[in-house]
Amino acid sequence: MDCNIENKSVSSDLTICVEELQKIESIILKVGKMDHSVPYLTRYSIIKTCGAIEHGFKTIISDYALDAQSEQLKHFVEKKFRNSSMNPSYTNICNGLNSFDEKWCKTFKTKVNSLPEKGKILDSLDSLNNARNSFAHGGIPSTSFDDVRDYFYDSLKILKLLEESIIEK
Repeated sequence: MDCNIENKSVSSDLTICVEELQKIESIILKVGKMDHSVPYLTRYSIIKTCGAIEHGFKTIISDYALDAQSEQLKHFVEKKFRNSSMNPSYTNICNGLNSFDEKWCKTFKTKVNSLPEKGKILDSLDSLNNARNSFAHGGIPSTSFDDVRDYFYDSLKILKLLEESIIEK
């Protein structure tokens, strides 16, 4: 699957994530969905995919915002934004964009609002975050591997719109 993300670092990370999901899916098909290893593979998939989306949104914003900036500003953004712990929720993405440029945020929201399947895509992003938070805080997510994969692919659309919103002149 081609993510259509121009940022090379993000595109590479997302491609690796897609390849891992494909490998996990083939393992699940071989062992069967009821095998005792499937919940562990699913939980790994939750962490991997949500982490890839988080890294993607922060990297896209940071890389573009810091082009041709001073070393001090780059250092500040690295510490306070790029390397911070932040769920890749719609609200956090909008807040991150708005912290750099209100126009980016407005453009992004307009693009998201124009999606024919806006509700489904935002629900997928939210569900992926909720599954990760559940697992990270000691819970047992009830999300299936198929759901995680679908949530991830929907969330890629958010990253694409994010990138388009920033590089649009």
